[in-house]
Amino acid sequence: MAKERLGYPTQKPEKLLEQIIKASSDKGDIILDAYCGCGTTVAVAERLKRKWIGIDITYQSISLILKRLEDSFGKKHIENIELNGVPKDFKSAEALANKEDDRVRKEFEKWAVLTYSNNRAMINEKKGKDGGIDGISLITDKENADVIKKQIIFSVKSDKKPHVSYIRDLIGVMTRENAAMGYLITLYEPTKDMIDEAKKQGIYKNKYFDMEFQKVKIITVKEILDGEILNIPRGQEVDVVKSAELKIDDSAQIKMTL
Repeated sequence: MAKERLGYPTQKPEKLLEQIIKASSDKGDIILDAYCGCGTTVAVAERLKRKWIGIDITYQSISLILKRLEDSFGKKHIENIELNGVPKDFKSAEALANKEDDRVRKEFEKWAVLTYSNNRAMINEKKGKDGGIDGISLITDKENADVIKKQIIFSVKSDKKPHVSYIRDLIGVMTRENAAMGYLITLYEPTKDMIDEAKKQGIYKNKYFDMEFQKVKIITVKEILDGEILNIPRGQEVDVVKSAELKIDDSAQIKMTL
């Protein structure tokens, strides 16, 4: 099952789930997995033409399952999935950011980074000091004759009064990590100083694809809810969502259902 491996220590082989589902249900029946993890039950139920309900406690698992289904059945397929428990408007996004039982706002950060990157970023799992990095994606570039991969840094802020220092901090992290681009995702509207500081950083020129990107960009939650995603043409970014998180954040209480 090496090709199926997604990083979950309790992941089961699809063949095992296939036997269980076939033995206990018929086509059109409903399969429930209340702790769906990386989505093996969901994927097999879908392939065997069963209806299904999957539940998990963290958005990163939900994101991984959506990616798994898209890879297996196509992008149009996942548009028909009913997704409950994740922000669908500004009010619910604000509520997620301010959950009292998630004071580090990790679930909000996961939702923001993974939704904006279209589930193609890796989340920084550290609960404490995260080095200014909430997520990382990768892009292929060229250095002399060598093909290389460069980092794209994500920083998420949910303070009611965004400050230009957030941009300067992100620039510092990008310099430290030798990153190609940086994205600041804000819950509330950025100030004019923040926008001006981001624009001052200029353009990142990608030699591999002969394309140009804004080096530092600010994205608001409103823009994410309106459907804006990471502006890198599909097939050009390096997919970093290849493995599931190995440790579930016990402090996270949000429950999401596919």
